[in-house]
Amino acid sequence: MQYQSLSDTHIVCAPVPIDNRQIETVFDAQKTREFPISWYGTLNTLENMPHAIKTVCLEMHLKDIASKHRFRMQLHSARRSFPNLKTIVAPKAGQVHYHDLLVEEGISVILTQSYSTTSSPRRPTPIGWPCRNVQWGLWEVSRNTPKQKKRIHNFFSSTARRRERPGTLRIWDAASLEGTYDHKKFSRATRRIHKLVSKKSVTVISLDQLPELISSKNSREAPTSILKAA
Repeated sequence: MQYQSLSDTHIVCAPVPIDNRQIETVFDAQKTREFPISWYGTLNTLENMPHAIKTVCLEMHLKDIASKHRFRMQLHSARRSFPNLKTIVAPKAGQVHYHDLLVEEGISVILTQSYSTTSSPRRPTPIGWPCRNVQWGLWEVSRNTPKQKKRIHNFFSSTARRRERPGTLRIWDAASLEGTYDHKKFSRATRRIHKLVSKKSVTVISLDQLPELISSKNSREAPTSILKAA
């Protein structure tokens, strides 16, 4: 997998649709889509999908993470159905703890409402990216997208965006306020990214590819930091 060093990076996340007609629509379109979608859902939802999902993201409920034992059992159950599981989606209320357990179970990315305020100095985060390295081998990614400024600030916002250095990360989450699939948000995001991809101006990855991207980015930007990370 190759990445452009100065291109913006986008990740599209979406809950698995509940309506069968929507499922058929979005997955038929995905056959010709040139970029990945990170679909997420509960274990029951993912296991009942009529289509295979290349990148599976397991959505957790508060009850699933109430205790370390229950959390471990839930991950074991998911691993039996999806051996390549690397990403979980945290409940909107509360944060996921037991980071050691997640690393032991092969989880490398947590999609969360708000990430931890601390980050490991051994794995620096690219400036401005909505993610944090909470433990060696484990990243938290925020799915909170800042709302648009009021109209009076639009000019200044667009001017600032033009001055931004390339290489930013944007997360698109096509979930409604209730956490269910929002087809309008999904269509708007995918149309926008399709245009950017056609201009070869962005890199689009799945959630589970983020650690590899950051690692390659850091190694390019700071080749002398290898000893520090050892």
